[in-house]
Amino acid sequence: MSVKADKRRHSPIRWIFILLFLIVVLIGVILGVSYTKLGKINSTPMNQSKLVTVHEDANMKDYTNIALFGIDSQTGSMSDRGNRSDSIIVVSINNQTKEIKMLSIYRDTYVSVNGHYTKINAAYSMGGPELAVSTINRNLDLNITQYATVNFKILADIVDAIGGIEVKVDSSILKNLNSYIGDMNRLNGGYSPKIKTGGLHTLDGNQAVAYSRIRYTAGGDLARAGRQREVLQKIFAKGKKNPFGLMGAMDKILPQIKTNMDQKELFSMLLSIFRYDIKGQKGFPFDQKEYKYLGVWYGFPTTLKENAVRVHQYLFDTENYQVSDELGRINQKIINVIGY
Repeated sequence: MSVKADKRRHSPIRWIFILLFLIVVLIGVILGVSYTKLGKINSTPMNQSKLVTVHEDANMKDYTNIALFGIDSQTGSMSDRGNRSDSIIVVSINNQTKEIKMLSIYRDTYVSVNGHYTKINAAYSMGGPELAVSTINRNLDLNITQYATVNFKILADIVDAIGGIEVKVDSSILKNLNSYIGDMNRLNGGYSPKIKTGGLHTLDGNQAVAYSRIRYTAGGDLARAGRQREVLQKIFAKGKKNPFGLMGAMDKILPQIKTNMDQKELFSMLLSIFRYDIKGQKGFPFDQKEYKYLGVWYGFPTTLKENAVRVHQYLFDTENYQVSDELGRINQKIINVIGY
């Protein structure tokens, strides 16, 4: 057999190895670029001396719990003080299976904010992420030490980066939706069109944010929290299918995130992104009553204790959870206010 014929015979194998090598190099470049870009995130440690955590549930050690805050800033400010959290979501990640469960906390929920009883969305405005995270921990018996805060514009930028998300729009919310679309065009810039009919629509960034902000319709804040979880879930699902779209928008998106997670922690999560799968989404309180107290409407958990037990069952599969002494005291004070 000639040397020339032998080279032809082995040529396909050689090209396969070259192709595999180039793929490995490409993956390395993508990961390297991603790691570098993650440094653009506004990463600031929390003051640990001000952070309260609760460790009564042993099952929580198998989960990573993160608090997500969407602040209601009309100016685009990301200040820790003076901005109420329009959206509060606990993201619970099973460390082994990478399954994710989301828990929205309704913004009008009546809770203890370091002994001051008010709406939970006031905590961020009063004391930044330290007080906001501590408030969640105290009233739900959680151990959250990590958070991320965003404003309206980042959500719009992410949705645009992945080419929009498909949402079934109910005709009953069209008037409110279109009003909010106008607001988002004014705040974020852009010319997103109004939605003329109900049905399935591919929403762009401003439209998606408007959809997630609708409040004064049937279901009120509970329905809005559900729409917020729906939008996040659709972003996550489509983002996994279009990672290059997100990478192309990283320079624009990442500086709009404030978190206490460092570059290495974020990169570690990024490496597992295709293993993550959202398995559940619910709202807290599971049961509540809306009452006007001292001239202000609140959502009162009925009861806080019973709702906290259900949180631990939902997030961590903990049966018959026994709440902490502090949560028991908070629960009793709320019962004293509403009379049962």
